[in-house]
Amino acid sequence: MPRILIVDDSPLNLKIISRLLGDDYEAIVAENGQTAIDIATQTPPDLILLDVLMPGMDGLAVCKFLKNQSSTAEIPIIFITVVSDSKDIVKAFEAGGQDYITKPFCSLELRARIKTHLDLKASREVLQVYAKQLEGKNRELSETLVKLEAMATTDYLTNIPNRRYVMGWLHHEVMRLQRNPGTMAIILADIKHFKRINDTFGHDCGDYVLKEIAKIMRGNIRDQDVIARWGGDEFLLVLPVTDLAGAHIAAEKIKLALEAAKFCYEESKLALTVTFGVVQFDPQLDIDANIRRADEALYQQKGACRHPM
Repeated sequence: MPRILIVDDSPLNLKIISRLLGDDYEAIVAENGQTAIDIATQTPPDLILLDVLMPGMDGLAVCKFLKNQSSTAEIPIIFITVVSDSKDIVKAFEAGGQDYITKPFCSLELRARIKTHLDLKASREVLQVYAKQLEGKNRELSETLVKLEAMATTDYLTNIPNRRYVMGWLHHEVMRLQRNPGTMAIILADIKHFKRINDTFGHDCGDYVLKEIAKIMRGNIRDQDVIARWGGDEFLLVLPVTDLAGAHIAAEKIKLALEAAKFCYEESKLALTVTFGVVQFDPQLDIDANIRRADEALYQQKGACRHPM
């Protein structure tokens, strides 16, 4: 049953209005503004019928106070007044009132106005619930999209960026170089005889090798560098603001870290050979052409490399 707070300094008016509400509403009464505020803040009613002219704190002051409190701001307030001057009515609306009715009033009109504002309040509450649910769904969708994007751009095995990610990143980096000319290097790394590892020790061992090498490589590059699994047993590293000499130094650092690492799988020590194709990015060529250059450099190194890491 909706709770209606009736505020009037006249006990007779309180009794009359309470009787007019009948059994459809629970009537709560207050004979002054402060009592009305205490009741409304402690147990907020569904609607307030508020007399304008009261001694001490008048209805306008009560309304302004309640509308400034988050717990009572949404309670509909219908002013009850003996005045019908437009200026006074405007003041009532400016104070935050939703409606007004003049004394003496018709009981049918009063009940109709009460029902209208209670229905509006209920509709607003339903909309607020829907809005919160929609906000929650949008948040879930955004989080899901972020996860999907991460899944689409991350290699599931090594947990480093995949080919799709690094190609997108390269496109952005090339655009940056076009605006602000500089240097960039590409390193293509390959695990020599990786198929032999899979055939000899099984694919679980091959997965172990890929994950360990990716971890070591990622731990030996700068924060601004990018490493990605290019495909199969190949890794692509992109080094911004790096010339060819700097790229060779970076490759040598990774090589030494790999040489120092111990690769053991189920009590078997693994001897691995990792080769590097190092090139400085040529802005006169497109991305694919530059990667082919790195691949060609890698092929040459494979022929030159004979010692296992």
